[in-house]
Amino acid sequence: MAMEYFDEKIVPILKRKLPGSDVSGRLIGAAPVPGPSAALTTMQLFSKQNPSRQEVTKLQQQVKTNGAGVTMLRREISELRTKVQEQQKQLQDQDQKLLEQTQIIGEQNARLAELERKLREVMESAVGNSSGSGSNEESPRKRRKAAESVDCPRKSKRLRNRK
Repeated sequence: MAMEYFDEKIVPILKRKLPGSDVSGRLIGAAPVPGPSAALTTMQLFSKQNPSRQEVTKLQQQVKTNGAGVTMLRREISELRTKVQEQQKQLQDQDQKLLEQTQIIGEQNARLAELERKLREVMESAVGNSSGSGSNEESPRKRRKAAESVDCPRKSKRLRNRK
């Protein structure tokens, strides 16, 4: 009588509250009580253990779709790695060019300094020769012009001669 009450009143309430659970009027380890609850439980277990063809087909399609997505992502990763390697090579080439150009600029600066030094010496010797061989009474304007040309060797001839 208690088993019948449990099967009729309590089991349906538990099934509504806990869908998909195996609730029956039997005790754990006891033999199943013949009746609708035991048959229903067996059918539920059978359907859960053996999914329908539709579910299997759906899962197979998802696996194929995911596999295709993974393959596409791997291809994309490979392409991106190739691009990164190309860009690293470009950076190395640019660094090498920068180093070469820096060395060339340094050599040109050294040569320019040497040429400026030689030009200053030539200018000083030209000023010294003209003042030594000519009269000692040069005008202040000529002396100032000679001093400016020695102090500023970077000025072009046109700028030096404008004053």
